[in-house]
Amino acid sequence: MHFLVMKSKAFALGLTMAVALTMSALLVGPTITGSNLKVAFAASDTSMQCKDAADKISNKAEAHQSNNVCGIELSRDSPTLNLFGKKINDQVPMEFPYQPASASSGSKVLMLAEFTILQSEVVKVNQYLLDHHWTVSAIHNHWFDENPRLIFLHAQKQDSLNSILNEVRGALQQTNCGCL
Repeated sequence: MHFLVMKSKAFALGLTMAVALTMSALLVGPTITGSNLKVAFAASDTSMQCKDAADKISNKAEAHQSNNVCGIELSRDSPTLNLFGKKINDQVPMEFPYQPASASSGSKVLMLAEFTILQSEVVKVNQYLLDHHWTVSAIHNHWFDENPRLIFLHAQKQDSLNSILNEVRGALQQTNCGCL
């Protein structure tokens, strides 16, 4: 019982500190000026470059940013994907996150892509990526009961952002995803 009371007090103290920190951020935050203000809010905003990158892949793609990683997701529109009688198209998006390759790489980025494709699309997408010097690191399934059968193809490449985005779009053109 004594331990439970101490744990509750510690939780209350932690909660009080969290509230205090939040309140001080709200009260002190407006007094921050110049570049510090931009840094404070940049982490939660999706940059225009990230949004533009998603649009270059498809106007149906969604972008979100966390620190220096731009995450791009794109769901297949075609065909309808089913698992246990439920449509799952929006639950299994393709993912195309990228970030600067390194501090010394100039304008190069590293993208770690995951394509959600049909079995009948594997050969064409894989060959397209290999022809464009991507490293294909995994080709696998997740479930046994989805219809049609889905295959997840993982690939990565380091290059200029525009080249990578064009090649992702080119790989998607090898599919019948209805997502471009």
